[in-house]
Amino acid sequence: MKAGFFSTSITPPIGTMQAGGYNEARIQGIAGPLKVRAAVFETDTGRVAFAVVDCCSIGRPTIDLALSYYEKMKGPKLDSFIISATHTHSGAAVSSFLQADMFDKMAPEVIELTKYTAAPDAWFVDYTARQIATAIYMACSRVENALINTGKGEESGYTFPRRLFCKDGRAYSHPGKMNPDIVGPAGKLDPMVGVVGAWREDGSLIGALVNFCCHGTTYSKPNSHGDWPYYVEETIQKLFGEDAGVVVLNGPCGDVTQVNNQSRTRDFGLDIAKRLGFRVAAEAAKELIAMPKQASPTLAFEDRILPVPRRVPRKGSVEEAWKIVNQHRDDPENTAAVFARERLFESELQRLQPNKDVRLTAIQIGDALFLSNPAEYFTALSLEIKAASPFAKTMTVELANDCVGYVPTTEAFDPKTGGGYETVLTAYSCLCIDAGERIRDALIAMSKRFKPDLLPEDTTMPQGNYWSYGKLGPDRD
Repeated sequence: MKAGFFSTSITPPIGTMQAGGYNEARIQGIAGPLKVRAAVFETDTGRVAFAVVDCCSIGRPTIDLALSYYEKMKGPKLDSFIISATHTHSGAAVSSFLQADMFDKMAPEVIELTKYTAAPDAWFVDYTARQIATAIYMACSRVENALINTGKGEESGYTFPRRLFCKDGRAYSHPGKMNPDIVGPAGKLDPMVGVVGAWREDGSLIGALVNFCCHGTTYSKPNSHGDWPYYVEETIQKLFGEDAGVVVLNGPCGDVTQVNNQSRTRDFGLDIAKRLGFRVAAEAAKELIAMPKQASPTLAFEDRILPVPRRVPRKGSVEEAWKIVNQHRDDPENTAAVFARERLFESELQRLQPNKDVRLTAIQIGDALFLSNPAEYFTALSLEIKAASPFAKTMTVELANDCVGYVPTTEAFDPKTGGGYETVLTAYSCLCIDAGERIRDALIAMSKRFKPDLLPEDTTMPQGNYWSYGKLGPDRD
């Protein structure tokens, strides 16, 4: 197998539209660099690429634009790819909740409402697409013979469910730190740190793919920063060399965050980002240094498009939403106004596109399997995928190859115990109630079409015999 890595900057200038919310916001400072990080793996059977963008989400129109630039650069053919977002909430906006391919088809009175949203700057979208193409192209140009190893560790100290049950029996997103009404978590956690390393014969690290689940909210507005994945890269490069490539693929974290609502801890700041990133990197490093290497692991891949219906707004709710919007023209950031606008946006999307194509990708490298989906996916669903997969090292990746927004579990929509803003009908949370289970079942089915490599047993050491010292004893006098 051959592997190549490359990263390039997408650090935005001050004043660029910032993502991570429903309202317009502009970047006011630069707290750290933003990047596109890419890796390419190839064998005689094909070539795959991973590219991760320091942004909140990345829609298919932006990805298609990047692929068109890559084609113009005459880059080698990609048989499959996973292009995803780190989900940092402090990056510049690359995609909006209303994707570019639908925007111009909407009713003019609805389009007019988008002036209140974090619609991305067109020039920055174009720039990011070019940099994605550049990163993949350069990773292809840098491929070299590689030994591959894979591993999985655990990091469980700094992630928490952000939906919690309260005394009234229903779930709330971030009900408030130490709120006396909190009963307990309404979601699950996945502590797995997955890693794939590519090594030279001389023992130096070419690069690594790292997979972990946590929201990119340890550092937030108004300045820009790559959040905890930045410190994963920094730490691994300190350990293995600054030339080592590091691509961090965020796992399903639609309901997982660094915020512990059941403690009085401080949960935001660059020191928190560094603490989490360091711990994830340290766990990845332990696996990288310990696991055996293969010269010729299996490289296999599959892509699938799963049509999923959008939810239909409740009868009469669109008219109600217009009333709320008109009542709050002078206060567009009012919560009721924000979600009334979102219902109008989703009503238009459902009218224009009743079904959404959900892009699913599976890429096998040896005894590791990457399964990606374009949702901000709930962790419990990902854990069910991992439990059913034939690969012990199954690494799920969210917000990949498109963006379809929040996809909760069916239980989260229960009229008595469900809740949280992730379940509210918006342009970003719009698929049918059982979309999560549909995606889960499709990815499980895909996983079963692959067979993990069996790592060869080390037979270089001869069978042992009793050690002459070890046979002695016990003395009792």
